[in-house]
Amino acid sequence: MEVLAMNLMTARRSGGKRKASLAPASLALMSMLMIAAGCGVKEMPADNAANATTGSGIVDSSSDVSPDSVGEPVAEATPTPGNSEKAAASGDPVTQSQEQQASGTFNGLADGHSVEIKTATDTVVFQAGSELVQQMQAFDQGTTVDYTYIVKEVDGGTDGKIKQPWLVSIKEAS
Repeated sequence: MEVLAMNLMTARRSGGKRKASLAPASLALMSMLMIAAGCGVKEMPADNAANATTGSGIVDSSSDVSPDSVGEPVAEATPTPGNSEKAAASGDPVTQSQEQQASGTFNGLADGHSVEIKTATDTVVFQAGSELVQQMQAFDQGTTVDYTYIVKEVDGGTDGKIKQPWLVSIKEAS
């Protein structure tokens, strides 16, 4: 009877001569290549790659995002004089209009730094500082309010200038 002894690289013939066997080494190499191919980075399709780098920065208001369970903002953005100075120094001038007064219906706080007010012509989201947000937390939805605001034009990058209405003051209408 012939006895065959195998190890990974060689097989022994019955006559005692060694014969090189590449099958086990090939199997190990193929396994490693398949594993490496499965762990590779997938390329994004061309249309997704374009969307990832040229986003407009506009948040879709129809999404089902709600505030945390307490109803308080997680982070708060407030305008500071330093930010305007930095923008002017960096070549991105922030221009603003004269103060304007109007009245409308308070629809509620949109998030931790903006409020939604229904005007005679449209519903507008105004940016507001933390002091005004705290003041408006006492307002009921549907309250008629008198407010003063300005419109700031900021550089929106590739979108050009963006107009942002900012509340200066707000109070319940008498």
